[in-house]
Parts: sequence; structure tokens; C-alpha cells
Amino acid sequence: MKVPHLFFLFVVALLLGACDLDEPTPSSNHNLTLLFSEDTLLFDTLLSERLSITKRLRIYNPHTESINISKISISANSAFSLVIDGAKTTELIDRILLGKDSLLILVNSLPVKQDLNNPYLIKDSIFVQWNGNKANIKLLAWGQDAHYLGNIRLCDQIFTADRPYVFYDTVLVEGNCFLKIEPGSTLLFDTNAALLIAGTLHAVGSPEKVITFRNTRFDENYQIAPGQWPGINFLVGSTDHIMDFTLIENAVNGITIGTPDVDTIADLRLLHTRIQHSAQIGLAAYNSDVTAQNLLILNSGIYGVLNAAGGSYHYSNCTFVNTPNSFYSQEPTMVVTNRLSLSDGSEIFNPLLLNLQNNIIWGLSEDDLFLQDDGMTPFELLASHNLIHSNVAREGNFVFLNQEFPLFEDIDEYNYELDSASFCIDLGLDIGIVDDLKGRKRDKSPDLGALESAIP
Repeated sequence: MKVPHLFFLFVVALLLGACDLDEPTPSSNHNLTLLFSEDTLLFDTLLSERLSITKRLRIYNPHTESINISKISISANSAFSLVIDGAKTTELIDRILLGKDSLLILVNSLPVKQDLNNPYLIKDSIFVQWNGNKANIKLLAWGQDAHYLGNIRLCDQIFTADRPYVFYDTVLVEGNCFLKIEPGSTLLFDTNAALLIAGTLHAVGSPEKVITFRNTRFDENYQIAPGQWPGINFLVGSTDHIMDFTLIENAVNGITIGTPDVDTIADLRLLHTRIQHSAQIGLAAYNSDVTAQNLLILNSGIYGVLNAAGGSYHYSNCTFVNTPNSFYSQEPTMVVTNRLSLSDGSEIFNPLLLNLQNNIIWGLSEDDLFLQDDGMTPFELLASHNLIHSNVAREGNFVFLNQEFPLFEDIDEYNYELDSASFCIDLGLDIGIVDDLKGRKRDKSPDLGALESAIP
């Protein structure tokens, strides 16, 4: 009875010995090098107390021999963290890397609040040791402290430019209250965070200190990614808004306003403002009173401008352009109608006034200024000296359907400065607008659109 038992032990020992023979023995050759996919991992600006995106570092063994990586580490109190072989760690000891194999290291950062207004440098290194060799991969980022807001109501508040305001949830400016935003301020919004205005918004920047409304992601893939936050919404009863030298980007709808009243005094004035990369509509206004000068709206998923259900709208020296378009949308760039169909099947009709002077309205449809009049409710159109991409003739305006028409410097880079051969140069009326989107002087023969050419 003992013989089978001894035979079994012999077989097990033999198998274990075979396993040992197959186990690669790392080479101790000092001349064996490791290769690294990066020598520096550089993160975009990181908000304090917010986990960064994950960066990847790969270590390659280009040799046929195995190498024992004796140590991979970062500082114990580092703002960065490593994930190696699925485990979060600050140090890994004795990791064998087979010949012609690689090791993936995931790196992210959670900056600690420094209570500083200016960005601060965050740095460390990943240290790698093998066979008496050492290498270090630098980790670099800029941290930024911020004011965090969410799910609150504001009344009579002033936002300063000392550090960004991060909205992690929706914020409401209450009725009969104001929010004043000082030049150079930055407002950053998480995915579900909207700015609702029931009172009054005064956001007045300057050419050198533009006020920015955008998403909270800074990494490259999100620079022009649309639909990252809901947008700015002016509610019924709100009034006396002004936005001057502002930038609104990457929202679902850049601005939505629905402020019906009995007068035609502008409830929203948009001056020197750029609205870009909206998933749906750049400016959506419903039975409202809006005045805009030097307004640039570009790259919208549906319409650049929608004015519906009536209202009073005055646009002067604006550029509404939807080419190129990230969504391959062929919807009109600008849609104006005195009616609005609701989801329950009912409709709203109100008088509408549209005044267009010195604008560029350009896109990918056959009529980028689409006007819809119900035929019963007043619809008044005053339009002169506008360049319109359309197959509909409009007296007193410049109407073309040629997509190759010379207009802008580099639309692929969203640069809508006028090309030196642009048709729009000196074709505008002198209507008293003294500067352009960037605050540069206009002459007595102004160019069309939001940007004045520097050509004499």
C-alpha cells in the first residue's frame, strides 16, 4: 500500500522540478537595457481634489533574456499614484519582465488643495531599478485650486478672477438677485451642472480678460468636444442681462433664453461673445428680446441660432457659421420663426421682429437663413448688407451658394478671421459699431461679420 503513495510523491516532485526548469532565470547582465514609452508624463491643468485622467507608461524588454526589475516606485506622499498589475501602489519589488515582453503602468493624480490662487507645479518621478541600472520618468502637472459650487441658490454674488469656479451641480441665481462676474473669471461645469438665471447676469470682461464658461475637462480630447455641460439658461422673468467679452464652449446649448414680456427692450445683450462647439444650438431664444453685436457662433450640432415663438431680435456685425461642422449637420445655420410646436402637439404664435445688419450667415444647407412665417402672426424682417449662404434671393444682401467662396483664414482650425481675399472686406454699413469681436477698431467702411480685417 505504501508503494503507490511513494510513486505519487515522486511524480509530483518530478512535475515541480519540471516547472522550476521552465521558470525563466533573469539575467544579471548590467548591459541589458529597458525601454520606456515616455520619458515624461505631462498632465494638463488639474483641479485640486479632482482625480485626473489616467496616463499610460509602458516598459519594454527588447531582449530575449528575462530581466528582474528590482524596484518601481514613486514618493510615499506623492500626488500621483500608480497601478501595476492591477494593484494601486507606490512601490513594487522584484517584477520579472520576460524577454520581448512589456509592463503597463497606469498613472493618475489627485492634487491636494494648496489654497493658492495661481496654478502650482506638481512633480514627481517614477524610479525604475534593474541589474544595477536606474531610470526615472518625470511626472509633471499644474494644479489649480478652485471655488466649488453645486445645488445651491445665489443672490447678489460677485465672482472674481482669483481662481476658477467649478460647478459640480446646477446653480440658480434667484429672481430679483444678481450675479456679477468680473473680467478674467473662469466658470467650469461638470456634465450635469447648468447655470440657471432667474434674476440678472452681468458678465462683463475685456479684450485682455475674457470671461470663460466651459467644461471641467482640460485634456486634449475634450478641448472641442461638444455637449460636456447643459449651458446657460435664462428663465422666465429674468431681465437686464449683459454678456460682454465672453466665451461659451462645449455645452449642449450655449445659451437658452425664454423671457416673454410686453416690451421689445433687450433682456439679453450679447457683445464681443464667442459661442462654440455646442451639441445642439449655440443661441436658442424663445419669444425673447435679444440684441447682439460682434457675436461669433460656430460648430453647432443643429442650429447656430434658433429664434422661435416670436420676439424681438437685433443682430449686427455677427458671424454665424457652421462650416466645418463636427456633426456633419446640414441644418440651416440660423432658423427664425414666429411659431413653436410643443411636445404635446400645441403651438405658440407671437409677433416677431428680426433686424439683421452686416452679418455673415454661412453653413452647409441650401438656405442658411431659414425664415418660417405662419402667415397670420406679424413677422417683420429688416435685413441689409448681410452675406448669406442661400439659394433664396434677398434684396439688399449678398446671397451666394458657393461653398468655395473666399471668406475665412482657416476654418479647419476654427479661425474665422477674414481671409485677405475675403468678399466681406469693407462691405458693411457704418452703423456706429466702433470695434470688433476682439476689441479692434473698425473703420468707416466696416467689414461684414464679427471680425474686422487688419488689411488697410
